[in-house]
Amino acid sequence: MPVRLLFAVVSVGLLGFAPAPLPRKERPYGEPDLRGEWRLVRMCDGAGDAPLQELATYRIRITRDTIAFSPDELPMQMALDPGASPPSVTWSINRNVLFVGSYRLAGNELTLVFAASRRLEDRPKDFDGTPPYRYVMRRISR
Repeated sequence: MPVRLLFAVVSVGLLGFAPAPLPRKERPYGEPDLRGEWRLVRMCDGAGDAPLQELATYRIRITRDTIAFSPDELPMQMALDPGASPPSVTWSINRNVLFVGSYRLAGNELTLVFAASRRLEDRPKDFDGTPPYRYVMRRISR
């Protein structure tokens, strides 16, 4: 009997020294994971929608801090601010901001509304209105 009691006490004591699981690597505050390859499903400017066959030629590659439109465009630096309302995005080349906008991610569909400007105050915020540019993309792969 004392051996069983001693075994139970030692077992419980050793469990207290078991290693804890490693913490999960988390993204910074609320930052969405936009990384992967995307295809355009809708692209419009103030003049109207682009033809569907034109959309099929574009693939968009998003990394942690760049966005590249293929086949013919250079990567642009991309900065997200998920704390803004609505979340904001800026695109720049060589630290010169070219476009400012807002984004909305719903599942694997990303909607960007943006304007050619250097000032974040000029970014469109209305996803239902008529912004200078609207891109709707679907994720193909991560």
